[in-house]
Amino acid sequence: MFGTAACEKGIKKRTIKLLLLQKGLSDSSVNHFFMLCKTADVNMLMVDEDERLGDAVGRPEIMVLGITDKRFAEQIKYNIVGGSGI
Repeated sequence: MFGTAACEKGIKKRTIKLLLLQKGLSDSSVNHFFMLCKTADVNMLMVDEDERLGDAVGRPEIMVLGITDKRFAEQIKYNIVGGSGI
């Protein structure tokens, strides 16, 4: 899922396992998603600006990306936080 509306809906329905936010997203949006993720117990990670999330889905303007597959989410988190790197 990508985009703010789709990701917000996915978090509320608990289908998103990992939320990726692009650094540079407004503070109010980051805080909004932080509270949603905290309530729904969804992991959230910030991605550096040089790794543009929108480019990964063919929509450069996208700054919010929700991963719905648990294993894929775990692998992304491992690569970003404590693994071999992307």
